[in-house]
Amino acid sequence: MPLRPFDKWFMSTTDGDHPVIQSPRTWFASWKAHPKNPSQNAADGSFSARTCYVLHGVLVTIHIVLVILYISHWEHRVILPFTPTNNDFWPVVLSASLQAFYTIYTAILLFLTQRLAMSRILVRRLKLTAIHDISGAWAGLGAALSSVWRQIDIPASWWTISAVATYLASISVLHVTSSTLLQLQAFNTSAATSIPTTLGWLDDQLLSASTDSLGGANWGVITASLPVVNQLPGLVSAGLSNTTVYDIPQTNSILGHAIVNATTITSRCGFLPNITYSANAGMLTASSSLSDGIVIVMNTSFPWSDQIQALQHTWSPPATGGDISWPQSGVFLMVSTLLDIEPSMQEEFAVPITWESFGLSHVVTSSVIEVYFVQCSLAAVTVEAVLDMQTNSLRNPVSASQPSAQWGIYQWTSNIWQTAIGEALASPVSSAYSFYGLPQNSPSDPSIVDEYIMSLVGLNLAAEYSQSMLGTPPLSNFTLSLDKLETAIAQVTAQLIWIAGRLSTSNGGIQPGNGMAYVDEDIIALRLNVNLLPLLFATSASVIMMALALCMTRAFHASNDSQAAISNTGALQLMWLGRHSASVNEVLEDVKHPTEANLRRAGMIDVCFAKTIADEDELGGSSDSLSG
Repeated sequence: MPLRPFDKWFMSTTDGDHPVIQSPRTWFASWKAHPKNPSQNAADGSFSARTCYVLHGVLVTIHIVLVILYISHWEHRVILPFTPTNNDFWPVVLSASLQAFYTIYTAILLFLTQRLAMSRILVRRLKLTAIHDISGAWAGLGAALSSVWRQIDIPASWWTISAVATYLASISVLHVTSSTLLQLQAFNTSAATSIPTTLGWLDDQLLSASTDSLGGANWGVITASLPVVNQLPGLVSAGLSNTTVYDIPQTNSILGHAIVNATTITSRCGFLPNITYSANAGMLTASSSLSDGIVIVMNTSFPWSDQIQALQHTWSPPATGGDISWPQSGVFLMVSTLLDIEPSMQEEFAVPITWESFGLSHVVTSSVIEVYFVQCSLAAVTVEAVLDMQTNSLRNPVSASQPSAQWGIYQWTSNIWQTAIGEALASPVSSAYSFYGLPQNSPSDPSIVDEYIMSLVGLNLAAEYSQSMLGTPPLSNFTLSLDKLETAIAQVTAQLIWIAGRLSTSNGGIQPGNGMAYVDEDIIALRLNVNLLPLLFATSASVIMMALALCMTRAFHASNDSQAAISNTGALQLMWLGRHSASVNEVLEDVKHPTEANLRRAGMIDVCFAKTIADEDELGGSSDSLSG
């Protein structure tokens, strides 16, 4: 007699010839236990499947987005200031939030995937032992690995159990890596700000006014400080670099670099033209006629050999009279060294003087010294420079050396401040080295400035003085190059201006002005950072989880017209199964010793827990089967 649909509910078989039929009374009892509408059950299962796949896809997408962020470093735009609160509190919040998110998210994924995978397993024809092992594997990673181990003795479902173990291991990887995917990382950055500065370059008008008798700078005090400058350490000489003076910040509490004004001084030197001179009692008067008829007059004592002296000068109006525009002169020098020039130039510009003195035998000896009268103009160029706030030094200082050039006639340039520098360098502050000739002649008294300029070009005034004290005649043996002289004049000018700005007005200095500078302040901040290694592990784990979820839930093969008669294989479901499946009872009754191995070996029978929606529609209810 053919089986009616409700007679198929509890049929189980180890072979197809001996079905066991339970009474219809059991079917009605089971129906009462499942009062839900069958179409609603199918809809719930479809919704759960879509939710499961979408959530897995979202997890993979999150990790792909993090990979893109790592490549482009867009996450670095999230910046927090480095404070005790931000450094101690927010990293903990971020780590805990990531762990909480992944724990909750993976718990939802595990719930949906396990539920769908088991429902798909129960509608398939599988060994009862395989269903037992798969269901036990979902209990946790340890149980899954134990189920894999059991497959060595009695293989029931290698692939599915290994898939469950891999899925649970991937969840463990996500738990481990979740707290380190994103971190707040300390890094060095900069912030733009402005700070007050003390100007390095003294105003042109201020320099010019300093030569006035009222309230002017005390150049004697300033020039006396010149020999000390080269002995100062870098932090003390802040604001001076070779031939450059620059603004310095009024605060040292900021790290970083500032953009400041830096003024570099250059010098151009040449012979004064049309020299006429007269000598008397050790004194030399030299005059130079300029093209406009103005005459420069310089008075000085006879120099010793190999010396450079800065000269004071006066102006004489032209004989024609009329309105006179006095030129802004620079530095006037008298040089008694050798020069690398052509004989024709030597004949034109050299002024021979006779130095007379008592020799070792107290006999008057005479030596001819050729001197040259040189004028040096000064120029200043101001540019922006980068200042290291920590050392107050320029990051790219300008070299002190000037390009090589040949001696020639002075090319006149004028500015309003070089006159003040020329007069300052000619300040008669004695160096304590006096060179004596005949008693009736005036001695040669080089100043501190003269001695300092000579030291910059390589001359040693003390050695020259020792030679003169031995009674030997003066003899020039040093050749002065033009570039060395120009560099020395530019350097001493920069140092003179720097000292004038550093001395207080009560000590004879000049009050410098105040300015502003833009600073890129070096600060420590916190930024969001994606860690690559944990991200690679997390991305791999999420992709593996999605692939396994699709396979274990049979996303592309699951039948839509059947559902499992039981939703799980827990203790209640097993009791129900033992009550309603005579074939299972018969198989298990033969097991004398209920060890794990014996029960698994006895459970190697094919079963299928299914209810067919077509049968439900025929009966107006559900039909379940345990069929072989």
